[in-house]
Amino acid sequence: PGVAILAAWTGTLNDGSFVPKGKKLSPYNIISGTSMSCPHVSGLAASIKSRNPTWSPSAIKSAIMTSATQINNMKAPITTDLGSVATPYDYGAGEITTIQPFQPGLVYETTIVDYLNYLCYIGYNTTTVKVISKTVPHSFRCPKDSTPDQASNINYPSIAITNFSSKEIVNVSRTVTNVGEENETVYSAIVDAPNGVKVQLIPEKLQFTKSS
Repeated sequence: PGVAILAAWTGTLNDGSFVPKGKKLSPYNIISGTSMSCPHVSGLAASIKSRNPTWSPSAIKSAIMTSATQINNMKAPITTDLGSVATPYDYGAGEITTIQPFQPGLVYETTIVDYLNYLCYIGYNTTTVKVISKTVPHSFRCPKDSTPDQASNINYPSIAITNFSSKEIVNVSRTVTNVGEENETVYSAIVDAPNGVKVQLIPEKLQFTKSS
């Protein structure tokens, strides 16, 4: 979703377009809204899939999210409708880019079981989960120690922590897959932590000798 996203299509005589008397139907139409982002993102996802046919939907989603930018086209921070600097609560991962998702380096693979476990973590039992989803593996069972706190460890490209107190230590884990260059690659993180939060990465660097 976004604000003032533009989408266009060619007009036809039977699409219900309004044509003022004495005027011809325009060969070009344009509308604005939030759902107009759907064809843009779908087109980008299709392009990524054509370039990387073995990538899963979650890998493609990860590539789009982790390569998004928080800077607008004017090289300034994304702002809200009111003009204030936007936060992740406003823009999510940020504004998608059209080149970087093809070479994200690392991707987060989110599996069906991750999403099923999420339902368990927020309070549904195994029976209810199987009613909700028709793709539940036969052997699936909700983890016995399911709590809302465990949702933070779903292998998703973003991280959220619930009920985080000022003196609490929370461990969050992620598994990444290297889809970068075949030669030896080292990845390190740049942390921009919220005020009052100390973030420690273990390990501080990831080193790969091959891609998946």
